[in-house]
Amino acid sequence: MWQTGGWKEICMIRIGMNKQKCGTIPKSAATMLQVCLPFILGIVLGIIAKFTDGRDFLYYFPVFADIMGRFGIWVWVAALIAIRSKKPLLAAIRSFIFFIGMLLAYYGYTVLVLHFFPKSQIILWGIIAMVTPFCGFLIWHIHKESHYANFISSLPFTIFFTEWYLTVFTVRDWAFRTARDELLLGIAYLCFTFSLLAVVPTNKKRLFSLLYGLLISIILIQLILAEIIVNPYEKLLNI
Repeated sequence: MWQTGGWKEICMIRIGMNKQKCGTIPKSAATMLQVCLPFILGIVLGIIAKFTDGRDFLYYFPVFADIMGRFGIWVWVAALIAIRSKKPLLAAIRSFIFFIGMLLAYYGYTVLVLHFFPKSQIILWGIIAMVTPFCGFLIWHIHKESHYANFISSLPFTIFFTEWYLTVFTVRDWAFRTARDELLLGIAYLCFTFSLLAVVPTNKKRLFSLLYGLLISIILIQLILAEIIVNPYEKLLNI
């Protein structure tokens, strides 16, 4: 009986040691996977953005070029990545890696295949990519129970609301679009809004995110219409 019990204890100890050894490998592999997936996603979306910029696609579905050529969709994806990260530092790294993958795919194809080098656009989006680690680190803090977290969580929604309004009502090229394009654009921004709300931690934060985002958006739009601040969609280059 003692020998049988002794062998059982030894086996249990060995199994526990094996579990501990095996547990270290998946943990590091999971961290690496968390870093690599945003890069792969960035490459895929960068390629899609490039194809929506094509002449044939622009002719039949111009609204997709408007969506992929604005800041909103990239803010949406980067915010989702940051919020779903386990730590703020990881949120900063993953959002930055995502932008790097997207820009490499989009402008890599532009330069290597189309033999065109859009210097001003590359500089603009390169600057945006350099800011994304700070933005990802900041957005992650919506998990905190504080007043500033409510303000932080409203920032992506501010961009969604402001961008939709400026695209539909102030961008000159939009006048050539159809009612179908307006509907699709509205649906796209609604999808951005509700999917991001779904990952905001609490109902209270969701409510404050929408209210603050809407309020700040109205203020920004009024300042732009009064020409107190610059309309970014008239002065800045799209992707």
